[in-house]
Amino acid sequence: MLENDLNGLKNVINEAVSSDTALRSIFKDLFRFSASNHCAYAASDDNSTHPLIALNSLKNLAALRLDSPSRPIVEKAIEICHHSQASDDSLAKSELKQEELNQPLFTQDFLWAVVEGDSVKARCEAAKIAVVSDNRVAVIEMIMEVATHHMDELGTFVYGVYRSAVFGGEKEQEPFMNLLMTEVTKQPRPIETADLSGDDSLYPFLGDVLKNSDDRDLSLFSTALRLWETDSPRQSGYRKGLKLWAERQFKSKPLTEENGALRKESSANSIIKAIKDNNPPQLTHFLSRARAADDWSWTTELAESWIKSFKTEESDFLLLDSLQSLTRAVPEQFIPLLAGRLLQVNLSISER
Repeated sequence: MLENDLNGLKNVINEAVSSDTALRSIFKDLFRFSASNHCAYAASDDNSTHPLIALNSLKNLAALRLDSPSRPIVEKAIEICHHSQASDDSLAKSELKQEELNQPLFTQDFLWAVVEGDSVKARCEAAKIAVVSDNRVAVIEMIMEVATHHMDELGTFVYGVYRSAVFGGEKEQEPFMNLLMTEVTKQPRPIETADLSGDDSLYPFLGDVLKNSDDRDLSLFSTALRLWETDSPRQSGYRKGLKLWAERQFKSKPLTEENGALRKESSANSIIKAIKDNNPPQLTHFLSRARAADDWSWTTELAESWIKSFKTEESDFLLLDSLQSLTRAVPEQFIPLLAGRLLQVNLSISER
């Protein structure tokens, strides 16, 4: 990765696209490499970002067509790793003394260390949790809980690292925890209290998100929906933070008041053709058909088309992954709005 061995790189790519197992393996390697070697930085809107966000999105898009692994997506992922800014952090693994291990463990101590921005204490408590917990991502899930109260700044970053760590498997969780700890404990991260009922949901905000939000907020909302449904011991904590964020950010409306245009039959024969024709009714029809058939390979094909034809940015892949995730999850009446957003995004990228 760090050397310009073109023949060796070609062989790596050939191997990566030879099977679904090899594809998973290359992304695991890229995730660990990026967590260990790349730094987080502030994007133009002051939110924290990192190459793992784009890499995780590319992995998600590639995984939607495992019977024919995508060479352009693998090449783009390697390119992102190669050109990203190297980290100058050289943090040693936290080593605990026996007397520290013998002390009572309170996960709340770790949470409050993160909330207060106490990096030293947070690392010490995290090391204790990692030793005794059966959940290998327990520490990262608790950081994610704090991040839900700072979605605009931390949500996409922490979620990208979290999902990368989960996908990476049992090995080397330390780079992912170090990366998060370095960024999140730079300053205090206060959290608010919130009540949560069994009827709470993010769907009443969906109409406002699809009609009025910018691309950044749309991606954040997609992340929020995924987190809301995540099977985790911290799910209740996630939902409290996400509820507060959504109430501040968007307007809510009962789902019964949201009505999309009825989809029409189309003469186009694929989603990609409908996108190229820039025809909302055609695209609405095909998105509904893809949902019914549980066929999401079109997103892989669209990502390949962008990579081959346009000057793509890392955030493009996050946005496409967000749109496909929303298309899977939302009630049918929102498909016309999603079709419109997808056409807007494709047009914006094609006009660069």
